[in-house]
Amino acid sequence: MTHPAKFNNKAFFSFMTVFIWLILVITGIVLYFSPPGRVAHWIEWRFLGLTKEGWQAVHTIFSFTFIIVAAFHLYFNWVVFLSYLKSRVRAGIKMRRELMFSSLLVLVMFSLIILEVRPFKSVMDFGEDLSNSWSNQQTEPPIPHAELLTLPEYAEKTNLDLAKLLQTFEDAGIQGIDATATIEELARINRLSPRELIQQVDEYSDKISAEFLGYGRMTIPDICAALKIEEGVAIDRLDKTKIQFEKTEILKNIAERNDLKPLDIVNIIKGDGETKLEVSL
Repeated sequence: MTHPAKFNNKAFFSFMTVFIWLILVITGIVLYFSPPGRVAHWIEWRFLGLTKEGWQAVHTIFSFTFIIVAAFHLYFNWVVFLSYLKSRVRAGIKMRRELMFSSLLVLVMFSLIILEVRPFKSVMDFGEDLSNSWSNQQTEPPIPHAELLTLPEYAEKTNLDLAKLLQTFEDAGIQGIDATATIEELARINRLSPRELIQQVDEYSDKISAEFLGYGRMTIPDICAALKIEEGVAIDRLDKTKIQFEKTEILKNIAERNDLKPLDIVNIIKGDGETKLEVSL
């Protein structure tokens, strides 16, 4: 009677190391081109069935697992590793130039990455461009992370009438309407993405699309053209509030530097929020 071969710990951890390394490569690539969190949450972005949070969870857990598996791999192969290390050290003594240049190269690369010097910065910029390519008027939420707001909070931040908003949701057949529930929770109950949930209310989704979506990535001239406001008038209104801005900047950057929301600046350009903001400034 033959007995099954003894379980080989060395082989097991060697295979695990290779498999986990492949998983980390794949998850790293997916997260490199995945959309920003605000877009991913709003449209419930998925790739191969997993959300962005799912890919992040897989990448994080397997990163920690890789450390543990690598430690066991080193433990079960300690004799081989030590022998290899000794032979490499002896060889390294004979190849001092190679050791010096390899060490120097790693140190230089590390420093240039930290200092955001090209071409390393270009790699990160390209990844950011890929990520931002998901962003457009159809995928951007009215305000960042709008899915985390309750309906009263959402109505307040987007200048909508709460009673009419709730009534329109009811008319559209939305289930589980509750003033304490977030848009994300309501969307999950109705098996919709947050964006699809908001689009269920036609008269309000049209208003939101026209007035609130996409402003963050527009410049002041773009907004003036969209709202049919003279550029000089808009700039005068912004100057009165002492907001720091450049015409070529996107609204998101102007808002962040002045501790405002893009919608606040749009309201100033329209002449709606000028007086209120002057007092606060």
